Amino acid sequence: MLDQQTKQQIKQSFPEIKPQIQQRFPDLQEQDLSQAQSDPDLLVRTIAKRSGQDESQVEQQFVQLVQMSGR
Repeated sequence: MLDQQTKQQIKQSFPEIKPQIQQRFPDLQEQDLSQAQSDPDLLVRTIAKRSGQDESQVEQQFVQLVQMSGR
């Protein structure tokens, strides 16, 4: 589960990181991405389930995306 700070950063930087999320996880639907703005943990779980990755691996990728966005 993402910590509160990371959740907030994802919410704030979502418009900037959305293209990278779509690129890394092309199986995501627009509905999945829309839910992410209000509940990043749900998106992490969805990606983990569809990709077969561990939730912790997906979380790390989100942390990297947020760091790259400069937030």
